[in-house]
Amino acid sequence: MDHTMPDAYTVRAAIALAVRAPSVHNSQPWDWRFAGRTVELRTDPRRHLRNTDPDGRDLLVSCGCALHHFTVAAAATGWAAQVHRLPDPAEPGLLARIDLVPHDTRDGDIALAAAIPRRRSDRRRFAHRPLLVRDEVLLQKSAADHGAALCVVAGAPQLSALTSAAAEAGGLHRADPDYAIELAAWSGRNHAPDGVPAQNAIQSHTAVRELRVRDFADARPDDTEGRDGAALTVLSTAGDSALDRLRAGEAASAVLLTATRLNLASCVYTEPLELTCTRGLIRDCVLDGHGEPQLVVRIGYLPEGAAPLPATPRRPLGEVVRPVAHPYGIGLPIPAQLRGR
Repeated sequence: MDHTMPDAYTVRAAIALAVRAPSVHNSQPWDWRFAGRTVELRTDPRRHLRNTDPDGRDLLVSCGCALHHFTVAAAATGWAAQVHRLPDPAEPGLLARIDLVPHDTRDGDIALAAAIPRRRSDRRRFAHRPLLVRDEVLLQKSAADHGAALCVVAGAPQLSALTSAAAEAGGLHRADPDYAIELAAWSGRNHAPDGVPAQNAIQSHTAVRELRVRDFADARPDDTEGRDGAALTVLSTAGDSALDRLRAGEAASAVLLTATRLNLASCVYTEPLELTCTRGLIRDCVLDGHGEPQLVVRIGYLPEGAAPLPATPRRPLGEVVRPVAHPYGIGLPIPAQLRGR
């Protein structure tokens, strides 16, 4: 046995955890391939939600979340992931080429990987209980370690701007029939391997100064009482390139898994970042022009006695990952005389 080379079972097990990452409308827009010690992550353009996500921001953020989940899962199984992001300008759909090398697994690797199956996108109201300062610091560090900043929105003007941006984005989307058709197609399904099931969707909060969540089809009423006590955070990057968006997804994954380790509930929220006008409002009035907002994350504590949410479905692994039997190795150039065959 070659102990410097992961076996196919190990790679597939790591990808099985990676695809537990959150994605816009649970569309799971990724394509995984591997050969030997090399794994590649590509976008699946058939799953680009063009009315929800016209510029592909959510697509890249979603894939970035899955990329970080993979590196966490690999580390827990004894393999460090050396990630080469956007390695081929001629192939923009190739987001990452990952080389796996032996790694001495640490307790922290296992704890973070163990958070993957526990994490949920919880859209219910959270309890009125402030985050511990220590936990805020850990969450912000987890974002900073991946090239992003996590701003906890605390001031009244900033909170008002954020909730106003969310309300405006929701109104514009509700007035868009193409968006409505796409949203209905990706939500309210309870027996599909993708999309947002009705049991995981919540009717929008309507109280003043609350963040209005997306209007998914067949959403059930929120079974928690009172006003939402979630801490609202905005994750931002210095720029807004494809690389920035991919890295934002990795940082979001790190924040969500860290929150889960800390026994905090969380939910990614992207609707006000999908429209240029409301994204600009968040950039200028919430972040004071410092950085490019990529997504909002609600973080907090569930009310005592709140029932756990079921896991959202995932596509069969055979649909999203395939080994590549390639005589020249994955990612290596094919000789000119063989191109086009």
